Amino acid sequence: MYRVYYLDVAAIFVLFALLTSLYFRRMNRGRDNQAFVKYVVILLVLSITDVLRSAPLHFLQPLSGSILFREIVCSIYNFLNVISYAMYIHMVGRMTGTFRRIVRTPFYAVCYGLPVVAELVLLAINFSKHILFSYTSSGIDVQYNRGPYLWIVIGIGYYYVIFAFILITHCFLHKSLDKVKYAAMMVVFPINIIAFNVQMLHPEILAQMFGFAITALVLSFFVISPEENVDMETGARSYTAFRRAARNLYEAKDDAYVMFGKLQNIASIRATLGYEMYIDLLKAISDNFYDMLKNYRTEDVNLYYLKNGLFAYVVRGKYHLDEIEKTAEEMIPKLRDLFEVDGIRLKLDFAICGVVIPNEISNDRQLVKLSETFDSAVPLNKYVRYSEMAPEKDFVVKNNLDRIITDAIKNNRFEMYYQPIYSTKDEKFVSAEALIRLKDDQLGFISPALFIPAAEKSGSILQIGEFVIKDVCRFISEGDLANTGIKFVEVNLSVVQCMQANMADKIKDILSEYNIDPDRINFEITETASDYLGDAVLRTMRDITTNGNGFSLDDYGSGYSNLSRVMSFPYRIIKLDKSLVDGLVDTRSYDIMRQTISLLKSLGAEIVVEGVEDEEKAMWFSEMGCEYIQGFYYAKPMPEHEFMAFCKSSAVG
Repeated sequence: MYRVYYLDVAAIFVLFALLTSLYFRRMNRGRDNQAFVKYVVILLVLSITDVLRSAPLHFLQPLSGSILFREIVCSIYNFLNVISYAMYIHMVGRMTGTFRRIVRTPFYAVCYGLPVVAELVLLAINFSKHILFSYTSSGIDVQYNRGPYLWIVIGIGYYYVIFAFILITHCFLHKSLDKVKYAAMMVVFPINIIAFNVQMLHPEILAQMFGFAITALVLSFFVISPEENVDMETGARSYTAFRRAARNLYEAKDDAYVMFGKLQNIASIRATLGYEMYIDLLKAISDNFYDMLKNYRTEDVNLYYLKNGLFAYVVRGKYHLDEIEKTAEEMIPKLRDLFEVDGIRLKLDFAICGVVIPNEISNDRQLVKLSETFDSAVPLNKYVRYSEMAPEKDFVVKNNLDRIITDAIKNNRFEMYYQPIYSTKDEKFVSAEALIRLKDDQLGFISPALFIPAAEKSGSILQIGEFVIKDVCRFISEGDLANTGIKFVEVNLSVVQCMQANMADKIKDILSEYNIDPDRINFEITETASDYLGDAVLRTMRDITTNGNGFSLDDYGSGYSNLSRVMSFPYRIIKLDKSLVDGLVDTRSYDIMRQTISLLKSLGAEIVVEGVEDEEKAMWFSEMGCEYIQGFYYAKPMPEHEFMAFCKSSAVG
């Protein structure tokens, strides 16, 4: 049979031109765009296999005359034909935020994936039974013949058409698609059905792939339209796309993480650099964010440019928050030194804020509002979580703290985190500080700086403090800390706890209950607390030390640092406050710190340096003879399981 395969050739040219256009328009970035690119690539390969399986390719003799070659190519064609429908559903699902719901729901996942499996089984059987198609010799070429069960493959195709039709209609009714996109996605069906039926009724006219190519162009113009979805200056997705993605995110009830990064002094930078260099700067920032996307792989990641120097980095699905936040912190110095003009490297300033969705913000309107205002509330060139800075949240929290704390105690919403402490002498982690965290269902994480003072005022700190001691003891008794090198854990005691006359007996009973040696726990008390209630605190401390526990003076340098008071308390360890570390900016401040360390060591106390965030200061304090260093340079506070994994890997290393 003579076949008209020029429509297939035209489809190949159209699809190749479309892919080239997508690349040069930077439409290959972002998971939504990549889903469309994959769809077009499959259509392109499908068009090529349609030619190879049926066209009289005399120039490929003797290969094209091989029945096995034609059967293999035709099998690939039939499989990709089904995959193209599945990829269309995948693309629609990505763009509307519904695909993860499909694959996470067992029933929908089976409905989506089972036909592909069935197609593979049928194609495997076809090689021996020829139930779908076969080829017979016809001179120097071969003849294609339809099999008795080819209708099953056709039925699978129509099944996916119905599946996609229902999905697109559902998304439109739930306002995940506007009218234009809905119409563009729906017009795919009649065009492809007409082209398919023409080819079924007239096998010599290979029209199906040309229909696919036309619909791909329609989708490119009206669904993947660059003027609406992509910012042409940076190649990132646009503000409009971000608004739509934010709405879909909340409607789908997905877990997500959003990081906003805003370039400061944008007007002066634009005026200084000029338009062309300013655009180059934005592209460089965008490329830097995309490098971050490449390094962190998850189900769904996209970058948006919201204008005026504001970028939004959105991660949906399963992700590791600590890994993302660590990458964000590491990226800040790279962004600052990103751009060079006439041999001079510009120092750029960024405001960066991360948000966990839906824990920290409950709807898309608040998320968009945050993107417009967050930079006024965060320090420059430092990554900040929204839960740590949001003024509107602080207002809500402060006015509901008693309820939040009562609910947390009742429903066990407290969790212990542990920050490893590095021994400069042993050159390994030998202890950790236990830090309490509170997570409210509506407001997310509540800062200890807010709920601890409120709990002390209301008296609920006694219940919280007892929980802390018991949970740390449980962790020590259940965990395999001995094999990680962790010798003891630092536990904070509040002023109210130290006022209790029987506090030492309570601690002794808890240690006995969990069979914990007293030297495994070292209690901390702040300098301001010991100054405030000196005699009462001193009596409690002496009773506790009699039981065998040690004591640390926490936050030394944050109060008046009265040395006579320090000498009167039984401190084994003195912890230098982070404010002292941050104050090391010149020769004079370093000289004062050197003398302070010498004086404290003359008292016989060991020193822990808190808040160390860079290698230079870590090395300097180590050279000064400080026994322990604690800070983000070595490790952040982390939950139990992460802490154990970290300590075990450090011990092995």
